[in-house]
Order: sequence, then structure tokens, then C-alpha cells
Amino acid sequence: MASIAALAMATAGSNAFLELPDPSKVISLGLANLVSHERRQDVIPFHCNLAPSFGKLKNAGAIKEMDEQLKVIIAGTTRIMSKLVQEAKDRNQSIEWSAVVATMTQNPLLEPFEDLIERNDKLIKTDMNYFKFDGSADHTIVREVETWFVNLIGDEDVLNDTKIDIHTLAQIVAESGARVTDLGTLFYKKSFVESEVLDIGVLRYPDIDNPYFKVYRIKLTAWSDCERVLFVQNDSNGITGVFTCRKYKPRASVIESMSSQVKKKAVEEAEALFA
Repeated sequence: MASIAALAMATAGSNAFLELPDPSKVISLGLANLVSHERRQDVIPFHCNLAPSFGKLKNAGAIKEMDEQLKVIIAGTTRIMSKLVQEAKDRNQSIEWSAVVATMTQNPLLEPFEDLIERNDKLIKTDMNYFKFDGSADHTIVREVETWFVNLIGDEDVLNDTKIDIHTLAQIVAESGARVTDLGTLFYKKSFVESEVLDIGVLRYPDIDNPYFKVYRIKLTAWSDCERVLFVQNDSNGITGVFTCRKYKPRASVIESMSSQVKKKAVEEAEALFA
């Protein structure tokens, strides 16, 4: 049980994960840095490896309302995620989604519950200019993109976390596809171009309304598919979306087997983290 005790007893200064910006801030920064790709052959991806989300946990006094088991998993999980983040920084490497899932799944303080959620969907249009904007967005387009995205995610908590502006999302897709608009001037039979425009993994902390960890990933890819036979050209473009979500609750049998001293230390650490 020594490793479990060490996991629960996080220490001050080991909170690299908590220092990462939250999902909405990451996305806002990405939008602020968005550049026009018209006439360019490269696309700057709207990408983040991992971000924490806290729900109501950061509200004044919220941590005090949590039960002991939740405080224990908050302390222990913060420690192992901070270790994952720090090791990636030290190696100057990104954090793979598979590593995030493995870290959570192998955490002895946690156990998965409810079914894994995996959704894939495409919004496809045959008009190459469907997602294009001339400064004023077509509200019909924005509504369709919004409906598609909300259905892809299907989780109000996640939508509130990320706060993705649908108007801007449609613009991002338009910019990513803009570079293929001149393909008609080339001699080709078929061309497929895709650009990753968003890839973010989020670890949602427990709060009083949602007493469990939730880890999810949103990945959006813009693409254009052009095919011409002689003078007949068929074009389509769109968005491919992937949403994956897992939930983890306290593993009661493990936490109950821990000594009172270890649990007390973990509770104090969690309360200090979110005081």
C-alpha cells in the first residue's frame, strides 16, 4: 500500500497540472491568434494537449463540501497528472491522449464507471463556398454548425467548459479550407486536403454537482475533397468531429484500506489546493 499512500499524499509544489490554462482560455487564445490562410499552403492548428476544468470546485468553500473520498482522489490525481505534465515539459514533448487515458485508468484511487462515450460525425457540404464568409456570417450556416456541434458533444457540462464560439468555429473551417479554392487552376484528377483545426483533451475535476472525474477529448478536422473528370468538377468540404469521454469515481475499497493518517494528509492537501 506504500505506493497508494504516496499517491494520495501530494506535496506542495507538485501542481504543474493545475497551472495549465483552462479549456475556454486555451480556446480563446487560439482564436485570438487565428491567421488567414488564404493563398497559404500551411495551416496553424488550433491545438492543446491537455487542460484542467474545475466546474464549481473553485467557488469559495466548495472543497469543504466534498466528502473525504473525493478529496483523496483530488489530491492523488492532481499529483499524478502534474507528474505527467512535468515529465513532458522536461522532455520538451507533447502529452499524447493515450497517455492521459492510461494515467487515469491505472490510478489505483479511481475506477471507471458508466460506458465509454465515443462519437464521430461529419458535416458535409457539396458547395465549396458553403463555409466562406465575407465579413458577415450567414446565420443559417452558423445555426447548422451549432446544431451539428451540440449533437456531436451531447454534454451540456462540456459545452459550458469549452465555450466554443460556433461563429468562429465556422470561420476556422472556412480559413482551413480556403487554401484549396485555387485547385481548379491546376491539372489534377483528384485531390483531398485536410487540416486539424482543434484537438484538446480536458480533465474535469469533481464538484458538488458532478462527484467524479471526467476526461474528454474534442478533435475537429476541416477537409476538402475535389475531383475533376475532363470539364466536370465535383467538390465537397466539411468538418469531421470526434468526441471521447470517460468518467472515474473513487475506488472505495482502496481508499477505505488506507490509514487514517494518509487520508487526513490527502484531505488537507486537497483543501489547500482549492482553498
